[in-house]
Amino acid sequence: WGISVNRKVEYYQKNSIEFHTTAKIRTENNKNIDFIKDLKDSANEEFTTNKTNSLSYSNIKGISIQEIEHLFQNDNDKQMAKNLRLTTLFTSDEKLSQALFNTVLGYPFDVGYSFLNDRYNDKHNYFSSLNGKSKLSDLLHDSITDKINNKSLKVTDQISQEKLDEILLEINSFSFLDAMRNTSKDQYDRYDDEDDYSFLYNDYYSKYNELIYKYKNLEEENNNFIKQFK
Repeated sequence: WGISVNRKVEYYQKNSIEFHTTAKIRTENNKNIDFIKDLKDSANEEFTTNKTNSLSYSNIKGISIQEIEHLFQNDNDKQMAKNLRLTTLFTSDEKLSQALFNTVLGYPFDVGYSFLNDRYNDKHNYFSSLNGKSKLSDLLHDSITDKINNKSLKVTDQISQEKLDEILLEINSFSFLDAMRNTSKDQYDRYDDEDDYSFLYNDYYSKYNELIYKYKNLEEENNNFIKQFK
């Protein structure tokens, strides 16, 4: 043959490298082609939904993230829609769900997000107290202390997965509202001479008073509606 063993080895090594390099380039090109094809297919997909960009309770209930992203034009509206969607997940009790919805709807989206985080935290504390882990008053005091120490949630922060999971757990709505209002009132009386604590406890008490007021109003509206059929 006239070619040394070393020359043969070099020849096969060179061709092997060229083959693998060519195969790698082809694989990368195929991936790029597939990605571009997916982009085109996605762009050509017709988005259909019976939802609109209305911030009404009936429209927001059941709306998906995809629908929010498509239907709402600016970031503030998208965030507001997401906040409102989370209120509809808080409980299967329509009255409490709507009371939370109407409250958040009246706030700017960042204030509404902070309000929702407080309610998630309250629900977490409420469940913990029912499980006998701690007293509700102690858990609420820890939350208030965090606020005083400037540890309140920012809009860019994420709500913990644990709290998001717990929001789907069922609660007795009025027992929850009543427990939070009464505990806030008791703690306000206890810390009446400490300005920071008394202010925030009073704020909690006022918010739960407002939710209970809205809850009872919705209950009365429903009862009056039913009476029309009797």
